[in-house]
Amino acid sequence: MALSSSRIVDVPLPGLAADAGVTVNYTRAMLNILADFSEEKNRMEHIQRAMLNILADFAEEKNRMEGTQTVMLNLLEDFDRERANTESARNELQQTNVRLRAEMEERRKVEDQVQKSLEEKEALLKEIHHRVKNNLQIIQSVLNLQLPQIKDEAAITLFKESQTRVYAMALIHEKLYQSASLSQVDFYEYLTKLTDYLLVSYGASARNIHAQISVKDIALNVDAIIPCALVINELVSNALKHAFPVPGRLPAPGEIAISLTRSDTGNTSVDIATGNRLCLTVSNNGARLPEGFKIQEQTSLGLKLVNSLVKQLNGTINIVSGKETKFVISFTAK
Repeated sequence: MALSSSRIVDVPLPGLAADAGVTVNYTRAMLNILADFSEEKNRMEHIQRAMLNILADFAEEKNRMEGTQTVMLNLLEDFDRERANTESARNELQQTNVRLRAEMEERRKVEDQVQKSLEEKEALLKEIHHRVKNNLQIIQSVLNLQLPQIKDEAAITLFKESQTRVYAMALIHEKLYQSASLSQVDFYEYLTKLTDYLLVSYGASARNIHAQISVKDIALNVDAIIPCALVINELVSNALKHAFPVPGRLPAPGEIAISLTRSDTGNTSVDIATGNRLCLTVSNNGARLPEGFKIQEQTSLGLKLVNSLVKQLNGTINIVSGKETKFVISFTAK
């Protein structure tokens, strides 16, 4: 039998081969375990780093929470202070309200007392005007009773003039008594009644004499109306006595005109601005005044009284003589 080429054949020993395989497997297992341990170590390191990051974040969050807590505590303290301040302010407000209510109540009582006192004074003032008017009417009646006993024509004329003056003043107090304000009089109504009385007293209708009154929305106080009324009384009476012939009727109607208007020009700019400058005009179409007539030089009681009353009004008087005779009085109403 022929032989092939020779080769060395490893014949493993049964025991040694088994131990080597175990060792190899063991080694491989250990390497795998070491590899797994290395990976686990890496994972643990990652976990540790993550935990450290978490702990760092937690520390930062803790710091933020502590800061927030501090802010909240400060806010609570501020709120407590504000609440205390609010409570104090509310208490002060309540005290102020109580004080104000007490003051208002006291003021109301004072106002009630003032109103009551004012009503009493108004009632008393009305009574005074009423009594003055009655007393003046009594004087007028006494003069009227004495008039038939007087035979002298000059004395009769003086008595009649005195009667008209007394009536003019009595009428003022009557209008003041009837007026709502007790300090101002409707001048148009007053002049209408006064001129009617004068026309009747001097028989003007039988002599064909009439009066025209022009007063628009002007009310005068006591200080102005009394002198104005007496001035008008004197000038109208003077016209009825001297400007028109006494016997018979006039060939043409006689006219006495009375007007009271606000003047466009005054002595000062204040008068113009306030509109308190007034112009009183009394005119007639009767006989003219003598040449060179000056009211300041007249000796009759009536014209002296007119001159004095114009000064009392702090006014001026001018006389215009033409087709009509005009007495123009300018004064400032207070």
